[in-house]
Amino acid sequence: MKKYFLVIDQGTTSSRIVLYNNKFEIFDIVQKEFKQFFPNEGWVEHNAIEIWNDVRDLIFKILKKNKLVSKNIISIGITNQRETTVLWNKKTGKPIYKAIVWQDRRTASFCENLKKRGIHKKIQRITGLEVDPYFSATKIKWIIDNVKDAKRDLNNDNLLFGTIDSWLLWNLTEGRSHLTDISNASRTMIFDSKKEKWSDEILKILNIPKKILPTVAENAYDFGSTKLFGDSIPIGGMAGDQQSATIGQACFKKGQSKSTYGTGCFLLMNIGEKFKLSKNRLLTTVAFKINGKKMFCYEGSIFVAGSAIQWLRDNLNFIKDSSETDKLYKKANKEEKLYFVPALTGLGAPYWNPNARGTFFGITRNTSREDIIKATLDSLSFQTFELIECMEKDSKTKISEIRVDGGMVKNDSFLQSLANISQIKIIRPNNIETTSLGAAYLAAIQSGYLNNTSQISKLWKKDKTVKTNISKSISTSRISKWKSIINVVNNFY
Repeated sequence: MKKYFLVIDQGTTSSRIVLYNNKFEIFDIVQKEFKQFFPNEGWVEHNAIEIWNDVRDLIFKILKKNKLVSKNIISIGITNQRETTVLWNKKTGKPIYKAIVWQDRRTASFCENLKKRGIHKKIQRITGLEVDPYFSATKIKWIIDNVKDAKRDLNNDNLLFGTIDSWLLWNLTEGRSHLTDISNASRTMIFDSKKEKWSDEILKILNIPKKILPTVAENAYDFGSTKLFGDSIPIGGMAGDQQSATIGQACFKKGQSKSTYGTGCFLLMNIGEKFKLSKNRLLTTVAFKINGKKMFCYEGSIFVAGSAIQWLRDNLNFIKDSSETDKLYKKANKEEKLYFVPALTGLGAPYWNPNARGTFFGITRNTSREDIIKATLDSLSFQTFELIECMEKDSKTKISEIRVDGGMVKNDSFLQSLANISQIKIIRPNNIETTSLGAAYLAAIQSGYLNNTSQISKLWKKDKTVKTNISKSISTSRISKWKSIINVVNNFY
């Protein structure tokens, strides 16, 4: 009987189920996009019930499609959009409000108030995170304070919180497991990453009750099992999407870096076993904890990456499919000096400006669709460079290469832009689905199919290396212009 690892890859715009064979090669993928809700400016919501239903149905679909039964599945791994917040009634199993997405900015004024009171410094010391609406903490508080059923369910001990991993796990196990993993916990802004426990101090500041929080586990762990698809299938791996990609990219050594270009862009650098705060407004977060060994990373978050391409497609109708951007980029006028700041949901690291908005500079009568597409892709390269610059300052280490993944890295023009602006070697692996791959590896470690991270490192394979083809002086000149422009945006908003 053939055996597989099944991965739930639950992202910001779609849910996917990926089957890996015992050589960790992709056997099959099924995917479904789901609806995004924007009820007010800066608000972004998902229907958590829809997400769960899609995940369940997709698992049934991939099993049926490949004529598999539960006994064919060695273990399940889960990876997920992080920070997105769900509160639900444990008796009914129904969320009391829509899931508030990591991109949501509704708590910006509350976060600003915390900063004015000087509380942000304490929170950063404990969690490694900037005080920002991005993280789960203020989203939890908003739901408790603003949703009428919240207080009732809380008083009756019926209220539970989870990021999407916990929500899916709870449903898969039919309410038996209310757990999260350490990487997702470290993104909530209420978790003490050094002591590996929920911070009583921050919970008190925000008036969030500990009893609603899930138990925190390592990334490879016995998370329970599901019986929804026939016989019992163990759930053995769980990690936030960016940490999972770090595992999938085999960045286990101090100094190794990866950048994922999905809905947003997330650059992570392994900084070793010691918790070190950034002095350049990066995040310090848990990379993973496997077999008792915990590693930390610096992380730079760009809120809009693939979602900018989605915006070009769905809102501006410039393209019908994201794959067109490679060809159109090459047709752009190289003499056109167009810049785009893609702050469609504010700016992340290192600026942390939730009020910033998308802005074009340099539009002329000659500006074409191709020029706008080029400016959009280049903007992601400029922002990545700023993160690299911050990481090198914090770590006092020169980054010589970055392993990249995510849907956008299929675009060779974008990779060349990235290499040109950063002046760093860009490496694409043979499997760009490293987020799901990392979760498969975690499930394999828990099941005993793999023993350690060294085995994962041996499995990593390179597809393409891209080096710069422009001079450093040209790159420096363009970066200088970008920094001037982004300062204008930050000062304006």
